[in-house]
Amino acid sequence: MLSARLFLAFLSSVLLAAVPRAQTPESILLRNPSFGAYNRNFTVPPGWTPHVLFLAGEDPRFLRITRFYRNSEPSHHGNTHIALATYRNGLRENIGQRLRYPMIRGHRYSLDIWCAYSPDRTTVHPIQRDPAPRHDLQPVRLQLVGFSEDGSRSTLLAETPVIDHADWRKYTLAWTCAQAFRYLYLVAHWAGPDAIDGNVLLDDISPIRVQLMTSKDP
Repeated sequence: MLSARLFLAFLSSVLLAAVPRAQTPESILLRNPSFGAYNRNFTVPPGWTPHVLFLAGEDPRFLRITRFYRNSEPSHHGNTHIALATYRNGLRENIGQRLRYPMIRGHRYSLDIWCAYSPDRTTVHPIQRDPAPRHDLQPVRLQLVGFSEDGSRSTLLAETPVIDHADWRKYTLAWTCAQAFRYLYLVAHWAGPDAIDGNVLLDDISPIRVQLMTSKDP
């Protein structure tokens, strides 16, 4: 009788071990990491979507985010990169996407992104009542903002210093999630208290690296 119980316990442990478990990946891939498009008529790169929270009440359907091609300005990777602008009315251009896997509370994350600055833009936001300047734009910083699955919670995860250099430089941004997030947004933001006409160039964002936290971690 005892041997039968031991055999059943052993068989149960084998079966449980054979059942696949949900795992947190070592990295989370982002769609369209170099902000390309099938043709020049796309105003927002496929795989990315702006969030209305940062648009100062404007309609995102009319958003015209600037995308540069190699024949107009060199990209760091491939043929395209993107420019996110800020405006004096408080509008902050942004793009984001729903992640394949959620960011889990307590885990550490990081990613790399290449950034540069240009004082010029090739397009002007078409819904601005006052003409927005095409030149003499100010340097701004890039923020990473996380949103929950239902969009009811958001928080600033990480940000760069002010991007004030014309050459491409790699920035590594790292954060620990205080709560679970399913969406990640890249947001242009001014450094001071007042909104400005600013500009930041982005290219070649890496997958999100995941560092699982254990009970032994501080």
